[in-house]
Amino acid sequence: MSLRTFSILASVVCFLQPNVASLADDKLPEVQSSENLIATELDQHATDIRSIDRRFLDASSRLEKSYIQERELLREALMQRLNKQKKANTENGELDIAVTIRDHMERIEATEIVPPNQELTKDMSSRPAGALAILGTWRWNNGVDIKNLVNGQTNGAGTWRLIDPQKRTYEFRWKRIPPDRVTLSSNGRVLEGTKAHDPSFRVWAVRID
Repeated sequence: MSLRTFSILASVVCFLQPNVASLADDKLPEVQSSENLIATELDQHATDIRSIDRRFLDASSRLEKSYIQERELLREALMQRLNKQKKANTENGELDIAVTIRDHMERIEATEIVPPNQELTKDMSSRPAGALAILGTWRWNNGVDIKNLVNGQTNGAGTWRLIDPQKRTYEFRWKRIPPDRVTLSSNGRVLEGTKAHDPSFRVWAVRID
């Protein structure tokens, strides 16, 4: 290689080196800027979520208060009608009916008003096995017909609850007699079991609707 050629190549290398360094310096601020942008976006996202959460909680609080107020008004109106009917039955000498109405009123007054939760508003198919199979009218071994309602109440002075979803075992609580613990048959037509406090005392019920 001639001396002239070597000088030319050296000049080219010297010329290029500052440009390479300059390119590296130009990219560094770009990387830093991108990282800052990401951090800013994440911070803003977190702030937006907190704002939405606050609005949700505020709206939920207002809705809950409104729900409870409406439920209280409904209950007050129902109690007035029931009390009027109870007085009429008492004046007519229909004391058994008056006592039944009084029991209903006592249970209604003792019921706490709470807004429905997600568990209650889910599709009925997502409830525990057998939870809805108990609904309907049943004739118990003492000859009394009882209708089980969806809210765990009955049309009489009693309540029911599912205590073992796998075995489909229910507990019925009554106002004046000890509770019953019964199991639903595989065909969904018979409830059979014992008194909860006395396993030797058999009870049963047959679906009639």
